[in-house]
Amino acid sequence: MLKFTTNLFTFDRKKFLMLFKEIIGNSTIKQQLIDTVKKNRVSHAQLFFGNTGNGKLALALAYAQYLNCENKTDIDSCGDCSSCFKYKNLSHPDLHLIFPVLKMPGSKTSTSDNFVNKWRSFVLENPYASLNDWSEIFDSNNKTGKQFLIYKDEADVIHQKLTLKNFESPYRVVLIWMPEKMNLEASNKLLKLFEEPPKGTIFLLISTSPNKLLPTIISRLQKIKVPDFTKNDILTYLDKSLIDTEKSKKLIAITGSNLGKILKIESEQLEGLDLFEQFASWMRLSYKTDIVNISKWVDEIAFMGRKHQELFLSYAIKMARECLIFNFANHKLLKTNEKESMFILKFAPFIHEENSILIIDELERSIKSINRNANAKILFFELSLQIIKFLKVKRKFVIN
Repeated sequence: MLKFTTNLFTFDRKKFLMLFKEIIGNSTIKQQLIDTVKKNRVSHAQLFFGNTGNGKLALALAYAQYLNCENKTDIDSCGDCSSCFKYKNLSHPDLHLIFPVLKMPGSKTSTSDNFVNKWRSFVLENPYASLNDWSEIFDSNNKTGKQFLIYKDEADVIHQKLTLKNFESPYRVVLIWMPEKMNLEASNKLLKLFEEPPKGTIFLLISTSPNKLLPTIISRLQKIKVPDFTKNDILTYLDKSLIDTEKSKKLIAITGSNLGKILKIESEQLEGLDLFEQFASWMRLSYKTDIVNISKWVDEIAFMGRKHQELFLSYAIKMARECLIFNFANHKLLKTNEKESMFILKFAPFIHEENSILIIDELERSIKSINRNANAKILFFELSLQIIKFLKVKRKFVIN
């Protein structure tokens, strides 16, 4: 049984059965997916898309299991038949898993089959995890920060597999996680399959950036937009996982509605970090152009390790977005605690529609650099200089 332990509780495999009832929220989408099966209107190529950390992968897996369940009900898979048993471990012979991989030195091919056992374990532990989380597993093999991609080799393997008949189920499911990572050769080779797959074959694509897919691919897919989890969704989930309400609210304040990140923080016991004080201090120093103390701040965060740095940058992105929301008077939409709200009240005038995109883009680039093993001291010092510059950008107008 797969397990990962936190300081408060242990998640085990039973937490992540591929059933609709195990996925929080998304009741409308669940019903729509079930209805396609009941009415025999299953589209042969579907795109589940939405933000990182939401339920799109979990929904796609629950849907795949429901399609092939031998004793399905009107609301879910049975969870006990031979097909469901195999889906519990993502080992069903008619489920083909495709995902971005690292091109290993000396390897003749770069396909998901080379890493499928690792990916199964990764998803069963946290079906809300991100591509960055997946890439971290390979840190020791990726010193130069190579990209994870879906290569032409993968398209060749899919074509070969689809020449065979289904092993045992009415539907053969090809699940492609992060299809935006397909290189051009792979995209072009799969294009025809998306349009006219073999009988009994269903493609389920799960994407965080569908705009990066070829327009010719997008046009061939039925699109399912998966919304973020609500605060109540996550509070309910964490309550069932025996996390107290105050701690749950703190986790939500750090991550927003990203359940994948919440589970990661818990598993790595990072929830005790005071990201707010670190962020507020950084913003104040940057606003004052206090280079001496910024240098000290950079030394501190560089010492804290890559996981902390990535989490801090994600939190900084969240706070920049909250400032922008505040500036447009949508105060009810703020997802902040009391300390954060008081800070935003004073600091929001300096993070606005003229510079917020610049700030967020720079923070996102820094996360990518951290994941490619950039020198933390150089990165955060240069990032601070950029933040100083962006904070000096003036608003063209003020909304009352």
